[in-house]
Amino acid sequence: MAINIKRTSWSVGWATLRDLEIIQTVIDQGSVTNAAEQLGISQPAVSQTLNQIEKRCGKKLFTRENNKLIPNSDALLLYEEIANIAESFSRLSHFHHQEKKRSLRILVPPTLAYGFINQVTALFIKTYQINVHLEISRSEQLLSLIAKEQADIVITDNMTINSNYNLTQIPMRETQIICAIPKTHELCTKNIITPDDLHEQSFIALVKNNIGRTVIDRALNKSKSKPNIIAEVSDQNTAMTFVKNGLGVSLINSFPIIETEDIVYREFTPTITSNIFFFTSKKTEHETQLYIEFIKEHQPEASLFSIPIK
Repeated sequence: MAINIKRTSWSVGWATLRDLEIIQTVIDQGSVTNAAEQLGISQPAVSQTLNQIEKRCGKKLFTRENNKLIPNSDALLLYEEIANIAESFSRLSHFHHQEKKRSLRILVPPTLAYGFINQVTALFIKTYQINVHLEISRSEQLLSLIAKEQADIVITDNMTINSNYNLTQIPMRETQIICAIPKTHELCTKNIITPDDLHEQSFIALVKNNIGRTVIDRALNKSKSKPNIIAEVSDQNTAMTFVKNGLGVSLINSFPIIETEDIVYREFTPTITSNIFFFTSKKTEHETQLYIEFIKEHQPEASLFSIPIK
């Protein structure tokens, strides 16, 4: 008659996990001597444990033939159960590693992506071996997407903040709007640019549905400055490319900046400040916090127009 092995059997006293390991090793090795060597304990200790197990469960599990232990049907049934337990423990030991394979979903606007986030995220993946889904999207869409649980992290500036979204906000960097000027332009001689300086100047503007455009227009309209808009672009990288090619000047965020000898950057007044934030849902996963800490740690040092927020 086979032993009725129940999941709770060892918890009521007839065997411990160490006992089960000894039984499994004896069956695998075929002898007490080999099992003792494999387990790093004495041969008498193995024999004593087997005798105690057989006494407690009320069944013989092995027969001796030519100095070998031959498991009977009860022992082989027990061996199958022990193998299932070992497999379960193996899965538990790899649980943390498996959790890290979950894809971390990140949304970021084009300027931040190409100017900073893409490069540091690549380093993050190499460092932690965490799968990342990085998607570039327009700023005005970002918070609505994370509110719909389509992302774990959104990285953008606080000009996009909408109080209707119940999100956690973690500051990364303090920035301000500055003026990007072609190196041969007459405005390069000035240290500070005002709205009056931009009046009737060839100007590269952000498209009207960009939230940053609304803030800049407000400052210009207040001074009754009317730049000559020759191009409207959806992102800051394009604006700086146009400036680099001498098409006109532009008002851009001071982070990230494309360092090039073809563009001169000047302070703009009245000062328009903003902060770059990580936006997450109220329930933050381990990988999300790890990524935020990594990005903050690897962002550039303070510059003339932008400062890390530790």
